[in-house]
Amino acid sequence: MSNTYRISGQSGFLTNLMRGLFLAVAAIGGFFMLAFSAAFAFFVVIGLALVALVVFAFFWTRAKLFGKPFGPKAQFEAARKDMEAQFQGMDLNMQRNGPKGSGPIIDAHQTPEGWSVDD
Repeated sequence: MSNTYRISGQSGFLTNLMRGLFLAVAAIGGFFMLAFSAAFAFFVVIGLALVALVVFAFFWTRAKLFGKPFGPKAQFEAARKDMEAQFQGMDLNMQRNGPKGSGPIIDAHQTPEGWSVDD
């Protein structure tokens, strides 16, 4: 017959006690590492939020000092007002200035003289 050896060594009260203590210390160390990494990630997120707040405050203050619109909605409204001011004197009524027909275009076809439109 062959001899069987235990890889983990001898089993006994002292061995089991040492194994349990090592497991408890490793678990406590793991929890401390988890808490440390969570705290580190928390401070990184807080730092990024502070940087974003400083950048936002800078651009907001700059926009207020120079009288420029801040944000996409305000920029759109300013561009719309500028466009309305440019087109204010023009007559852009397409019903009045458009084709001489009385209704919608029903058919358009090409003739030797050009395109012909039937109303």
